[in-house]
Amino acid sequence: MPSRRTARVGDLTLGGGAPIVLQSMTNTDPRDAEATAAQALALAEAGCDMVRIAVPDLDAAAATREVRRRLGRLPLVADVHYDHRVAVAVAPYVDKIRLNPGTLRGRAALDDVAKALRDHGTALRIGANSGSLPPGFEAPPHLLPTRLCDAVADWVARFEDAGCEDLVVSVKATSTTATLAACREAARRFDHPLHIGLTEAGTARTGAIRSAAILGALLAEGVGDTIRVSLAGDPIEEVRVGQEILRSLGLRPEADRVLACPTCGRARMDVAVVAATVEAALGTRRGTRTVAVMGCEVNGPGEARHADMAIVGTRDGAAFYRGGKVVLQGTADEALKALIAALDDGIPAHD
Repeated sequence: MPSRRTARVGDLTLGGGAPIVLQSMTNTDPRDAEATAAQALALAEAGCDMVRIAVPDLDAAAATREVRRRLGRLPLVADVHYDHRVAVAVAPYVDKIRLNPGTLRGRAALDDVAKALRDHGTALRIGANSGSLPPGFEAPPHLLPTRLCDAVADWVARFEDAGCEDLVVSVKATSTTATLAACREAARRFDHPLHIGLTEAGTARTGAIRSAAILGALLAEGVGDTIRVSLAGDPIEEVRVGQEILRSLGLRPEADRVLACPTCGRARMDVAVVAATVEAALGTRRGTRTVAVMGCEVNGPGEARHADMAIVGTRDGAAFYRGGKVVLQGTADEALKALIAALDDGIPAHD
């Protein structure tokens, strides 16, 4: 159920059946324009469509102008809390502002922000989180999804009355079940683009798993127009996980990828090490090749025939396949070197 309305964020269209937009957020000092812009560009290079930066005060707002200059046309979002003057100050330099109903209140503040949004054509995301609901919207756990949507609905009505049209909504909780229920309810209640994700998801490992469960379930139902995988760690990893979720659901074109069998006692080489080495080699490339790393002869030859390239463990070491045919037999190291050399030559494995 993609949103019926759309929102323009720089050169991007959110909602209305447009491709799912992947976003992440920098973790640099927001007052350091050089470091923040450099990380934002690195995120874009990794596949991020839209980058958000924290803008906690007016000093950071001043730095945002330089960040904007360095980023060119990369869609930029400012995350603003508590001080509406910051939102007004950054509106000319960003494509979207994220505000939280629980951290920014007051009619005068809302009117000032709305005017800045209209004057500069800046979109707005109204995002409610379980940890920062505004006064009067607190709720016991079983009512949390509805109260999150109620808080957003209150602000949507206010900004629409103030003449703002490019609106995006989001409702997030740390609970996976509450987040699922809240996002499903938001998809029913709002016709604005919906940003989805699990807030404070966790570390790179547990957060990626929890986020994949939530985002996979919602996106498979057609819920959501833009996503973020929120991890405690390097934001580049957020983009990698998000890309893989979208590709797994057919929502983003396939890229070079590694298929690897689960390790077991039959393996005739260290599948995990070889697969990790191949994945690292593919990480800097762009393409749609499939590389299989198989530990033994049970499923190995069959998978190798379907892959563009493959390494299969054998009694005597390993075999390197290209285009479904064995082109080298030797040690695992020799097969790995041959595969990486084939990647480097840039010629597709299947003619």
